[in-house]
Amino acid sequence: MEIIDNKNIIYKNSKSFFWASKFLPSKILEKVINIYSFCRTQDDRVDEGIDFEDPSEIIKLQELLKSYGIGDNLLNELISGVNSDKDFIRYENNSELLRYCYKVAGVVGLMMTNALEIDNKEAKYFAIDLGIAMQLTNISRDVMQDYKKNRIYLPKNTRIDSSIFEDMNKKNEVKINKNVRGLLIKADIYYKSSLNGIRYIPVKSRIAILVALRIYQAIGLKIKKTGTKFLYENIYVTRAEKIIIVFKAIIEFLIFFIFPVHREKHNAKLHESLLGLSDVNTR
Repeated sequence: MEIIDNKNIIYKNSKSFFWASKFLPSKILEKVINIYSFCRTQDDRVDEGIDFEDPSEIIKLQELLKSYGIGDNLLNELISGVNSDKDFIRYENNSELLRYCYKVAGVVGLMMTNALEIDNKEAKYFAIDLGIAMQLTNISRDVMQDYKKNRIYLPKNTRIDSSIFEDMNKKNEVKINKNVRGLLIKADIYYKSSLNGIRYIPVKSRIAILVALRIYQAIGLKIKKTGTKFLYENIYVTRAEKIIIVFKAIIEFLIFFIFPVHREKHNAKLHESLLGLSDVNTR
């Protein structure tokens, strides 16, 4: 399958990003597609055991990403994070989980700053936060699917282990639900922070990022509203719900983000667990 400049790859694999991509200028969209393609192929290699049909194509894709200003450090961090799922070892606590979220999603936010040609130090902090928020949402949504792949992303200190997943009684449902809600509360903190970074995004691309943020955040909201339903079926935002979110995001953009009112400085405490990683806030 051709992976460079393949617009269908977003539609087939992420309907949320597909909706957001509709609002990107064509030049930026091309870069975003290639970044997404790289991330998707790395993920499929580990999750689905799909190897590259043509290894030279992934090399070409990496060189293309480097031409956007994306360094080897970010490409290697993402590959390292994705590879950690292959021989999965549970995280001891939220700090370790956040470092994983940085590697598989925070660095994607950093790659996006390159695609959008943003060269502001603080903007990168907020981009990391958005990636972390989205990954925490993914983990919350997919907690049962991941367990079936022998992965429990809820940290060890939650005292949730395989025995609890195997005996899904009411008490254990409540335990899992409580801890997933804790992750979603944390995700919302990072979503809220990331809104302050929209002011650094070129105006023509701002609404796309806002749409992606709000659609992803809506997944978490739906998980919270539907109780333990996420333990038994996939929770997703329907087409009708996405249309409503898009309209609301357009109004929000016109009121708050043409001349952004979200101008708080980045909270360095959000990156305390990330020290030593590229482009994090060390203040």
